[in-house]
Amino acid sequence: MTAPEPNVTDTTAGLAQIAGRLDALAERLGVKSVLVMRSDPDAMVVAATAGEATKHYTVGAAGRKAGRDADRVPLYCERIVDTDAPLFVRDSREDATFAGNEDEVEFGLSNYLGVAVHDESGAVLGTVCVLDDGPRDYTDEQRAELESLRDDVEQIVRRDSGALG
Repeated sequence: MTAPEPNVTDTTAGLAQIAGRLDALAERLGVKSVLVMRSDPDAMVVAATAGEATKHYTVGAAGRKAGRDADRVPLYCERIVDTDAPLFVRDSREDATFAGNEDEVEFGLSNYLGVAVHDESGAVLGTVCVLDDGPRDYTDEQRAELESLRDDVEQIVRRDSGALG
C-alpha cells in the first residue's frame, strides 16, 4: 500500500514568501483550502493554494465568473470582488445566493470565508479565502488571522504588482 501524496502548497513566484504561512493557516483552522485568488475580467484565478484541496485548486486554475448571467451561480470570490466586502457563507447548500455554486458541486466545499485584496490605490485585485467541506463558524481570532494574511498579500502586491500572476 502506498502512502497518499502530501498536499503540495503552491504559489506564483511573487507569493512564494508566504507559502509557509498558507500551510500554517490551513492547519490551524482545520480547513480544506486556503487560497489567494486573482480577479480577471471573466474569471477568478488561483495565485496561491494550500491545504488538502490543492489537488483541485492549482496555481493558474480558473473559475468562470457568473457576471450578468442569471442562470449561473456566482463564485464566492466574485461576490467579494464585486462588492469589496468580506463574505462568510456558513453552508452554501442552505444559502439562497450560493446553493449549487461551482466549489460546492465540483469539490464538495460548501463553507467559505474570504476578504478582498487591494492594490495601493484601493482597487480590488482579488481575494484571500478559506473553504471547507461542512458548515462551520470562525472565531474573531480566526477571522483576524485571515485578514492578517490578506494584509501581507497587499504588502507584497504593493512591492510587486505582478505578484498575483
